[in-house]
Order: sequence, then C-alpha cells, then structure tokens
Amino acid sequence: MASIQSFKRRTILRIVGFLSFLLLCSFVIWTYIPLERVASSLGKNKHHPLVVNSWPPYENPQQPLRQPHDNFNAAYVTFIKGDSASLAGLRMTMRQIEFSVNKEHHYPYIIFSNEELSDEFKHLANVMTPDDIDVAFYDKLDSEYYGYANSTDQKEAEAARIRMNETLFGDSEDYRFSSRFMAGLMFRHPALKDLDYIWRFEGGTEYICPVNFDPFAFMKNAGKKVSFSIALYEYEETIPSLFSNIMKFASENSDIVQSTDNPKSLWDFVIDDNSQGFNKCHFWNNFQIADLNFFRGELYQRYFDFIDNSNGIFYERWGDPVIQTLGMILFLEKSDIQFWENIGYRVADYFTHCPSNKMLYKHCSCRPSQNFDYDGYSCLRKFLSSGNEVFSLPQSPL
Repeated sequence: MASIQSFKRRTILRIVGFLSFLLLCSFVIWTYIPLERVASSLGKNKHHPLVVNSWPPYENPQQPLRQPHDNFNAAYVTFIKGDSASLAGLRMTMRQIEFSVNKEHHYPYIIFSNEELSDEFKHLANVMTPDDIDVAFYDKLDSEYYGYANSTDQKEAEAARIRMNETLFGDSEDYRFSSRFMAGLMFRHPALKDLDYIWRFEGGTEYICPVNFDPFAFMKNAGKKVSFSIALYEYEETIPSLFSNIMKFASENSDIVQSTDNPKSLWDFVIDDNSQGFNKCHFWNNFQIADLNFFRGELYQRYFDFIDNSNGIFYERWGDPVIQTLGMILFLEKSDIQFWENIGYRVADYFTHCPSNKMLYKHCSCRPSQNFDYDGYSCLRKFLSSGNEVFSLPQSPL
C-alpha cells in the first residue's frame, strides 16, 4: 500500500512538474511574440522591434499637428518624467482619454519632459492612440523653461528647501522647477503656438465616465476661459507671503485687475468671510481645459513675470495651481470659469469628482457618495455659494 501511495505521489509530482514546464515555455514564447501583435491588437500598424535597445528613432509629427476642426486648434498636454512608473501612468490615462472621449474627436497630444525620453518610451506612449492622432514629444527642456529665474538667489533657495524639509515637496528643487514651468513658462513654449485650447492632464489620473460631447467645442461656444473639476485648500506653510504679493500687484495695476467691489468677479471665492484674508482656496489644474489666449495673453504673462521675479516659488513653495488660480481671480469673471459637473475624474484613488445625475453616474466607475466635493477640505461649496453657475450639459443615455 505504501508503495502504491508513493507511486501516486511521484506521478502527481511529475504531472505538476510537466505542467509547470509547459507554463514556463508558454510564458517565454509569449514574451518574445513580436510587439507588432500588441500594436495590432490596439488597432495600430506601426513597427516595434523585439529588442528594447533597438527601438527606431521616434520622429515627431510635422507641425502644425492634425486637427479635427477647421475653426479652432486644441490638444491634450502633459508634463512627464521618463521612468517606467511614469510611463505606465501616462499610458493608462491616455487609454482612458481615448476610450472615454477622444475616440470620437481625434485631438493630438503634446508631451513635455525635462528628461530625455527614450525611443521606447515615446513609441509605447504613441501606441495608445490610433494612427490618425499626432503625439508630439518635447523633452530635455532646458533652463529657459525648466530651472531658476535669473533673479533667483540659489543659496536662499537652498536654505528654503532645508527649512521646509518637513513640508510636502518642501525640500524638492524639481517640484519648484515644474511649478514654474506649468504656472507660466509652458504657455510661451513654441509647441503651443498654433493651439487655441489645451486639455491639461496628468499621467496616472483617471477619467471615470464616458463623455459624449466635445469639451473643447463647449469651451469655445460658451466663451469659457478656464475649467476645473476639483477645488481645495492649499497648505498655508507653502504660501506665507503669496497673497500679500498678489495684493501688491493688484494695487500697482488697478487699471487692469478686477475690482473687489465687482459682484461678477471671483474675489469672493478666495476671500475669507471673517478675516477678509486669503482662505487658501484654489482650482486644481491636473485636469484643466483652458483657452490659451488667456494664459499666454499680455495680462496673465505680466502677472506671471511679477510672480517669477518675487521668487516665492523658490524662497517659499508656491505651486502652479494656486498661482494660476490667483491669476484668474485678478483678470476673469465668474462667467469665464467652467465647473465640470458632468465629467468624472479621480486622482490618487481619493480625490474624486463623480456626476450627481444618475443618468450619468450609472455609466461611471464611481458613485456620488465618493465625491471629494463633500469633503471638508474641498472648496467647491465656496465656489458655488459665490453665485457661480454650474453648466451641466444634458447627456443622452448611452
């Protein structure tokens, strides 16, 4: 009996070993299947070599980028790092954008980086879009766009990073470079010169609902300048002198900024009802659709030069979302801002905007109960209570 049991055990072990060998062989074979099959499964017909080090040079599409409309130009724009985790996040977000909205419109992409992106990186990002969508990369940003201002005392900037080492990104030089670029310098880059609108996105963020209208066309037709889906408070320790600088700019340029007495202005979104100081509210811009005529216009660029010369980005830790928001407060009115009630969006598995209309959210991977809108850290209530309208397009059931 013992020998029979031993024989059974040996037989089972042989079978398990054989199956394991087959699985290993299958894995090895699958690993070396030509990448053209992967591209083909995504509707592509582009050459992708087997060996990572032999990716062909990536060639940017010719300018101007192909556009789906004749009456305005628009693109999805992001800033990215060149590591594998960033690539994975970029690919995921591009796939969601394509699936949720761009499959019907075919707007191009513009991707910035301060690092040299490999040809593999560029091809693997490009493969997320159909052949008729242009994907252009502008990497290796030089110090004109990614670095210190000419007026920055770098020793003082280093002292600030040491002093703020316990603050989120407070010790990061790179965070400050990227904030400076995205707050204002990006809009001077020649890659955007032919565009009227941009949809700024961030790799790793999620678009969690189908969008069966064209947000770019809506912005143009409605005359909107900037849009958002999440508003929240900034960390006070990162901006101790920002608002005093804003008020200095306003007093020196009273002929071009919105008066605090103008009921159509956005001042009541950022002014605390009790202290009459800055309440730290701002619009998040990791999802932002904007009219470039505003951000690269003379007024905003004059304001950004003032911010840049004050060096609060480096001597404190002023981030691009709050810099942009206060620029909107200075020059725009409530009717210029679009809140996207009807576009589902999620950041870091926590900051979620989910449409409250059941006809919309039943198609989404979210529920309104998950909304950051209701969180105590959200400033959306302040925006809505200030008399700002919510423009929610009617969408037919899918």
